[in-house]
Amino acid sequence: MKQQAKMITLVVCLMSLIGISTASAQTLVLHHVNGTTTDVELFTMPQVKFQNDKVLITSTVLDMEYSKSDVLKFTYKGGTSGISSPKEQADYSQENGQLVFHGIKSTDKLAVYAVNGIRVPVRLQHSGSSATLSLSSIPSGVYVLSVNGQTSKFMKR
Repeated sequence: MKQQAKMITLVVCLMSLIGISTASAQTLVLHHVNGTTTDVELFTMPQVKFQNDKVLITSTVLDMEYSKSDVLKFTYKGGTSGISSPKEQADYSQENGQLVFHGIKSTDKLAVYAVNGIRVPVRLQHSGSSATLSLSSIPSGVYVLSVNGQTSKFMKR
């Protein structure tokens, strides 16, 4: 009888642990042009690369490939991502060889990636509630801009 009670206790503990890990799981969500989404669990440690005209997602348990023109954006769901009230696209404009961001704070996270997935080193110049990013140091091409986890594409000509 004691052995059976220990087994029941073990099963209940395992079930609660599984429930906790599932509830706190974070997911990378790919939003496609046709309105569908693809969820990739972050516990699989996926790597997202932009290679030529493809978006490649690889991990120890999956390999996915999409045309860049098919993927609109990436977002996160589940757990706590630190993103509050995400926007469809970063609030910026391209003016005189610069990207001008409106309503951005110095604590906001901004990154620029080349189409091959390599992060491009950039520096923001803050001025009040806006910031500028000079594009003079990067070559012409298509880039992926990430602001607080929200991505969009831009082109430097």
